[in-house]
Amino acid sequence: MDRLEDILLRLAQQHAPQVMRAWQPDDPQRLARLARHLASYNVLVIVGDFPQTLRSVSQDMGAEIQSWVDGYGQMYLLLARSLFPSFTGVKAQYADDRWPVVITLHGDSAPVIEALAGLIAPYIAARQTEAVVSEIELIGLMELVLDTLEATTLPRDVYKRLVNDGVVLLKRLLMASIRQLPLTNFDRRVFTDSERFIPLPPEPPTLPEEDSGLLGDTRVDVATLRPDQAAYTPPDTQTLTATQSLNPADSPAPKPHETPSFFVPRRGEVKRRPPVPRLPGDED
Repeated sequence: MDRLEDILLRLAQQHAPQVMRAWQPDDPQRLARLARHLASYNVLVIVGDFPQTLRSVSQDMGAEIQSWVDGYGQMYLLLARSLFPSFTGVKAQYADDRWPVVITLHGDSAPVIEALAGLIAPYIAARQTEAVVSEIELIGLMELVLDTLEATTLPRDVYKRLVNDGVVLLKRLLMASIRQLPLTNFDRRVFTDSERFIPLPPEPPTLPEEDSGLLGDTRVDVATLRPDQAAYTPPDTQTLTATQSLNPADSPAPKPHETPSFFVPRRGEVKRRPPVPRLPGDED
């Protein structure tokens, strides 16, 4: 059995056994469909390979993986804190110890995980190798994401901040050294036959000004996300096991202008060092 297929089937048996009733071993799109079904059960699966060009033989691949996963963790927090503030918990871990690296991201908000799986992840995989991606296209993608999450009725200033902050994070994901491999398909058609992005129709009228104050300030400063906003582990703390949870109150606050890492716990101890590099804070 293919390694990725085995990983997805194990995840489905653990988190979504119901979807196994629709499993078709002869379906050429079975892996994409299964990965997308998992997102409906709060599990995002992303696959990354070595950078296309290694900067040096001694390049720290653990740091590159960490930065890549950070991008998805921060995008999850941006959307969840603004739209589903009671469901901001998120954690990540390796699926196994082999390359290409397979990461599972578990989030409390299924709609946000679905938006990542059905729009953002396939977009990054499709556009990461492009030399130039237009700002307008990135704005269009964030508007699609917010439309999917039914966030278009937010006050105009809040909506614009979400789009702008999301574009910043999309750029980070596109610039990640880890080469993201395609897995899930787009939930909706976002490119024309000429590979041009399909824009959304004009946005609907905004809510009356007096209603906007009910939401308060939902802005997220993507440069100063703190450990108490999710299951983040600063680099200098001990490695968490796959099932160990983190008490946010015990996490030290980051230094000014320091963005904490979205920590990926190692999948258990092994006698030999696996080909997947250690993450920051890992010790023998």
